[in-house]
Amino acid sequence: MIAALRGRLRRRLEDRVIVESGGVGYEVVLPPVVLQGLATTGDGDAAPEIELVIYYHASRDQPRPVLIGFTGELEKEFFERLITVKDVGPLVAARALVAPVPEIADAIVRKDEKYLRRLPGIGPQKSRNIIAQLEGKVAKYALMPREAPAAPAPEEPEDELRGLVREVLVRQLGHRAGEAEQLIREALARNPAIGTPEELFEEIYRGRRGGA
Repeated sequence: MIAALRGRLRRRLEDRVIVESGGVGYEVVLPPVVLQGLATTGDGDAAPEIELVIYYHASRDQPRPVLIGFTGELEKEFFERLITVKDVGPLVAARALVAPVPEIADAIVRKDEKYLRRLPGIGPQKSRNIIAQLEGKVAKYALMPREAPAAPAPEEPEDELRGLVREVLVRQLGHRAGEAEQLIREALARNPAIGTPEELFEEIYRGRRGGA
């Protein structure tokens, strides 16, 4: 199974690209938001190398493998959450990602059906399914920065729950160590009964929305 791909961008198609790696050309489906990020990248012999995180899809109904590419692990992780929703398959989910992941995750947390219905291939029923099945599971992705993350800062020892959430905030979501600690401390002060990382991300998200 292919988990990552690094090579030269050889050709662009409507919703996919051909990436040459090790003398082999791989056809990779790219969500629109990922394609937009490659808009200034040339193709052919003069193209620079690109690196993609790959979701590999093959099933009994879809025996021909499909590679879906992302620029980072968090984008792929959110996509994998999205395809757990009833009637949202990999290609539907990929085509729906026309906006940055934190923006779509934010809409899910806010239960904004109107926003979700504007995504390609997501009608009223799918938008309701997405909210019902992903409620309380995607606040982490809504906290992703809208621009390039800062370099991670050193961490201090924490208890298991705080340490896990703090590591994600700093290493994956690009928050400074001090800012991450403050977000966690304030969230736990508001709700001391938090017992899982998902609940803590949800409380941090609510706190940021309230202070915005």
